[in-house]
Amino acid sequence: MATPPDQTTRDLAHLAFCALVALQTAIQDGAVASPMAEHLFIVRWLATAQKQKRFPKTVAIDIQLLLDKGRKQGIGAKLKSHLAYVWRSRSGDIQQQSDLFRLTYTLESLKTLGWRNELVTSAEWDSGALDETTVGPAVYVVKTALQSAFTSEGRLITPLVFKVAGDTQTIVDALAASSFTADCLDNVVTLTPQR
Repeated sequence: MATPPDQTTRDLAHLAFCALVALQTAIQDGAVASPMAEHLFIVRWLATAQKQKRFPKTVAIDIQLLLDKGRKQGIGAKLKSHLAYVWRSRSGDIQQQSDLFRLTYTLESLKTLGWRNELVTSAEWDSGALDETTVGPAVYVVKTALQSAFTSEGRLITPLVFKVAGDTQTIVDALAASSFTADCLDNVVTLTPQR
């Protein structure tokens, strides 16, 4: 019998919560005092959780993916940030989060539906090659535009333009579900800041 998606979501949120609580406890006890120590703690904690089968099978693949990422990318994997994102996105009201958080959540949700999210250069954007792309569904955004569109607090301050290979209405609807205002013209979707 298949596990309902909302159960998997709850299990994943529980995993993230437990990992973050364990990490915070280790920090308070003085056992973890640097970003590298945080990373090593999380990798060891995940490995122990996997070995002891502490969590339901619904999150076994997530534990393995986090372990693989942590072992391959080292501190660059940003496991603590990833776990915090999982916890916040699965346990709270998404509408209360920052614009950048909600956009990230929306794009991650689209990934689960088979959409790709691609960062491109200005030259790739201007070349017209993206307009001819038939590989979809995908959402393209210029990396520098994305970086400059948000404040350090994650608030959208300038319009952000996406090119879409696929059904643009799906993107507009997904953005609207996360309380964004988006306009659509052909294969271009523009996200506008809230006033």
